[in-house]
Amino acid sequence: MTEIKEWQMEPLDKWWPYRLERDRRILHGHNKRTEMTNKEKISVLSLGWGVQSFTLAAMAALDEIEKPDLVVFADTTHENASAYKLAEDFTSWLGERGVTVETVQAKSTQVESDKNELRIPAFTKNIKTGEISQIGRQCTGIWKISPVRKLVSAKLKEHGLKKTPDVAEMWLGITTDEWQRMRDADVKWVKNRFPLIERRMSRMDCITWLESKDLPVPDKSGCVFCPYMKTAYWKKSKSNQQSGDWQHAVDVDREIRSSPSYPEYERFVHRLAVPLNDAVTIPEDFGASQSSFDECDSGFCWT
Repeated sequence: MTEIKEWQMEPLDKWWPYRLERDRRILHGHNKRTEMTNKEKISVLSLGWGVQSFTLAAMAALDEIEKPDLVVFADTTHENASAYKLAEDFTSWLGERGVTVETVQAKSTQVESDKNELRIPAFTKNIKTGEISQIGRQCTGIWKISPVRKLVSAKLKEHGLKKTPDVAEMWLGITTDEWQRMRDADVKWVKNRFPLIERRMSRMDCITWLESKDLPVPDKSGCVFCPYMKTAYWKKSKSNQQSGDWQHAVDVDREIRSSPSYPEYERFVHRLAVPLNDAVTIPEDFGASQSSFDECDSGFCWT
C-alpha cells in the first residue's frame, strides 16, 4: 500500500487563496502573455514624446482610449532635451496607469556611416556651381522604424504570432492638420493606424486636451539638427542655449561639412546651405531681446 504523506492530507483550503489569485490574474488580464497569445494581432504605439504621441499615451493611461499592447520609444540619442526630460518625468506615471514604455535604440546612431554616407537629409552645395540639393533621408528607417520593428517581431515570436497581414497595428500620432503625413506601412504584416485622425483631433486639440488634464505640453519632437526644421524652431533653439540642443546642432552641422568621398560638395543642416550659426539670427546676436511675436512660419499668420 502506498504511504500517504502528511502534507498530502492537508485541506485544499490552504492552497485555495493562491489558486484564486492565479485565476483572477488570468481572467482580468494581468497575465499579459496569456492575453497577447489569445489575440490575433497586437497594437503598438510609437511614442516620440511630442505633443501628439504623448497625448495618445496619456489618453490610454487615463482610459479615454483602449490601451495598446506595446508602447515603444525609439531613442535616436539626438532628441531635444525637453523630450528626454518628459520621458524621465512621465515614464513611471504612464507605467503606474498600465502603459509601460519600452525604449529601443539602433545599433549605431552615428550621423555619418563608416563609409562617409550621411543618414540625415542634409543640404548639399556644389562648391563650383553653387547648386543646392538635398540628400535622401535614411535616419527614420535606421534609427526609428528598424529598431521598433525588431522589438515588435520579437514580441510576435514570443507570443506565438506569425507575420500574417496586419498582425501588428502601429499607432501613429498624426493629427488632422498634418493628414498628408499618413502613409501605409511598407511591409504587409504592419498596418498603420491613426487614432487622433479617427477622433478628428488637430494638434491644437491635443494641446487643449493635455491642458485640461493638467499635463505638460511637450515641445516639438525630433532630432535637434533635423534639416526639416523651420525657422521658428531654429530661433527658439538658439535662444535657449542652456539646454545644449543648439550646440549639438551646430557641432553636427560643422562635422558633416566635407566628405572625402564627395570633395566637390559641402553639406549643411540648414536649407540655405550655409553654416547653421550664420543662417539663424536672433535679436540676442545684436544685443537686443527676443520678441514674443516671432512666429512668422508657425502658421499663426497664415504664411
